[in-house]
Amino acid sequence: MNKTIASIALLIALTMPLLAPAGPPKALKADAPAASAPLVGDAASGEAKIVLSAHQSARIGELVRLDVSESKATSYKWLLVPSTPDFLVYDGGARAVFSARKAGEYQFIVACGAADGSVDVVTHVVRVQAPPSEPTGDSFAAWIPYWNWTLDLPKDECIAVADNFDDLADRSATLNTPQQWIDATAQANRDALGDRIGAWAPMLDKIGEKLLKRAEAGALQTPEDHAKVWREIADGLRACQ
Repeated sequence: MNKTIASIALLIALTMPLLAPAGPPKALKADAPAASAPLVGDAASGEAKIVLSAHQSARIGELVRLDVSESKATSYKWLLVPSTPDFLVYDGGARAVFSARKAGEYQFIVACGAADGSVDVVTHVVRVQAPPSEPTGDSFAAWIPYWNWTLDLPKDECIAVADNFDDLADRSATLNTPQQWIDATAQANRDALGDRIGAWAPMLDKIGEKLLKRAEAGALQTPEDHAKVWREIADGLRACQ
């Protein structure tokens, strides 16, 4: 924590009698991300203790929920740097919601106070991402992350499918025809994705369309050609956020 943020945090801690406003949150436009990771403050003093559950990243327009309801406290105070009109604290300060209109890093400083006068302060950073620009070239490494911005396929599944493409590239000596590459890839993806294969249909269709164009241009004739492109696809999948 730099000196400016530390000073702000201390200021909040010293003004703990000012409770955050209660009441239900107003409606915001975006949907909440699917998961959150618990973060526990380590700067507790006395009995006060902040237990914060919040996302560490989001996209522009997504709704981020911050929850300190499991904390040991009788009052809360929040500060957001930089400030935004799309930040609302409710439930007596125990919960907050946030949505960003611009990309960047947003620092949430939350302080709590306990009945014995002790306080705790935690700073949490949410990194907000802007949508990527449409690629100008033909590289799968650029197009796949661009497609996935809309499809939002899980990172772990992207890695699993990337591993398939890399594994097949390693087996290029045993895959001699385009049809063998197609069949082996389809089977590997079915095995990796199981009943999630349907959710991947839009991404796999886009990859297939671009592969067809390369084949029509004569760029997929040899096992070496296929291995090179399969590794390019793997790189694109691993670059998905």
